[in-house]
Amino acid sequence: MRNFLVLVLVLVLISGVSAYSETASIPATTLNLPIIEGGNLILESSTYDPVPAEPGNYLDVYVVVKNMGNKEMKNFYIVADPTYPFYLMGTESGAESISQMSSGREKLVDFRLMIDDQALSGSYNLNIKVCEDEFCEDEVKKIVTTISVNTGGKPKLEIGIDDYEVFTPGTLGEVIITAVNKGKLGIQFLTIDMINTEDYDIISTPRKYLGELETNDFERETYQVYINPKIKTSKEISILLNVEYSDDNYKTYQTQEEVKFNVYTENDAQKIGLIKSSSFGKITILFLILAFITYRWMRKRKS
Repeated sequence: MRNFLVLVLVLVLISGVSAYSETASIPATTLNLPIIEGGNLILESSTYDPVPAEPGNYLDVYVVVKNMGNKEMKNFYIVADPTYPFYLMGTESGAESISQMSSGREKLVDFRLMIDDQALSGSYNLNIKVCEDEFCEDEVKKIVTTISVNTGGKPKLEIGIDDYEVFTPGTLGEVIITAVNKGKLGIQFLTIDMINTEDYDIISTPRKYLGELETNDFERETYQVYINPKIKTSKEISILLNVEYSDDNYKTYQTQEEVKFNVYTENDAQKIGLIKSSSFGKITILFLILAFITYRWMRKRKS
């Protein structure tokens, strides 16, 4: 019995030594924790401008970065990771370096991107990341910003004078106003209202409805105006127009446009060849001169 107990004790001691030897052979591990504690950073995509974004134009994206932790954060980057239809232009790196940010502080970061000019209308995602380096090889966290792209953006309506008559003070004539849609977005319910000024009076209906204008389409309207006869010198006259319309998304626009044309005195118009002098007037003056000379000659003869 004693021999059996001794044997058991020896086996227990050998097992303990073996277990200790295995435990002692495991190397200690030190975790290389990043300087940034990602869980303490909050990214808030605040705004982007313009809204909606438009193909072929720049887009500014504003992101608010907050340090919600109890410790100061150092040496990290906020990186915009653009994918189609967004891309960086020129010297834009898409990375904003932050050397330090105290607890409870925040910073507004602005990224400028270009939108592909062939982009279709729709919503596109843009990734904003917190990284340990400029090239974002070590990503800490990211957010996804959804940006709305509209192929038309804002309508591009151009108002001008297509043609007009030679005007002198006190004359009645026609002015042709033209409206051209130079944008990618259709125009609807277009109305042009001409306004009277001291230089002219509108004889025709001042308010004209032109309706719809598709991309690269145009419409013309003719107005009759009477030029103020009291104008004494040749000058450029401005026509004022109130313009109202809406786009394909039924957003309404109201603008006041100004177009210009020239009014000449009769003498100036004759000098530059815009109108011909009246031959009848010249003949009449010549006849009166001859009649006066004949009358004087006959009186002298009688006396």
